[in-house]
Amino acid sequence: MKSRAVILVVALCALLGAGVFSWWKVRAPGAPGPAVPPSAAQVAQGPKPLGASPAVPGAAATPSPAPQAGSPLPPLPGSLKDTEEDGAVLVDASGHLVPNADLRRFFNYYLSATGEEPASLIRERILAALRAKNLPAAAMDEAVQVLDDYLAYLEAARGLASKGSAAMPDTGDRLEALRKLRREHLGPGVADGLFGQEEAVDAVAVERLKLMNDASLTKEEREQRMAALEERLPPDVRASREEAVRPLRQQAVEQELLAAGATAEDLHQHRLSTVGPEATERLESLDAERAQWKQRLADFRAKRAALGQSEPDPALRQAAVQRLLFDSFTPEERLRVEAADTIEAASGSGGG
Repeated sequence: MKSRAVILVVALCALLGAGVFSWWKVRAPGAPGPAVPPSAAQVAQGPKPLGASPAVPGAAATPSPAPQAGSPLPPLPGSLKDTEEDGAVLVDASGHLVPNADLRRFFNYYLSATGEEPASLIRERILAALRAKNLPAAAMDEAVQVLDDYLAYLEAARGLASKGSAAMPDTGDRLEALRKLRREHLGPGVADGLFGQEEAVDAVAVERLKLMNDASLTKEEREQRMAALEERLPPDVRASREEAVRPLRQQAVEQELLAAGATAEDLHQHRLSTVGPEATERLESLDAERAQWKQRLADFRAKRAALGQSEPDPALRQAAVQRLLFDSFTPEERLRVEAADTIEAASGSGGG
């Protein structure tokens, strides 16, 4: 069953789950959200009837018509078959919806089928999934409202992105435009819940980029200011970033050793002396996994390129690429593919 370094500082943030490139990934699944308050609890699941279905923005029409209200839904599209529903729908102790990044991931799970199904059918699936969770009446009404507001935001964001970076070349300006757009369509509270953590990470990434490009700063001044920026991140993000950076630091030292002519045995002995035998074994296993990942990524890209040549219809090509992506990688790996593609686009070279 299938489930869902570095180009300066921006690329590192992309690999760490930051949303600097959310401008180009409006439809991508979101990063894990902030901690749910102690009063929030995940609701139980159970079937209920279907509701109405306005359009989902950007979804290409297919021959399959949307079902009438109350009629059974057709089978899941190919990209969702044999996958687990992502995200979560949470309510607080008062029976109201908790709008957070988990809810956005829940929406995006179904929206990932855009291009495979009619717009109204995608929304109908989301409504059916919501009703199957036996939400309290207030939370259900709020979830439907947030869904429709979110779909409207996605459509507006696509319009903004279609103007291209030439219309707004500064990354900070683009992210600020998205931030305002979210609040216009979702309201401040819901926008903060769905995007707040991602926006905090984005803001730090933009400031880091400015520091990297500030030639007036000494190395020590730059490092001090970057350390101060890290303190602005949410605590759980700082912890996960520190955990992620630790092996990167180890890897940087190892790359220096290899560049200086170290052999595989030299590297093995260095690891034994710095991280111990157990970690050394894990690192060497990781080396093998990285090599395997690079090969899998290369194979996927070759097949994707072949689809680009063999399928002239844009909608069919998008659907075929989406199926290939879902057939080739788990949900977590798909995020890694997106990050690798972003790095490659930023650097103009292959990434992995």
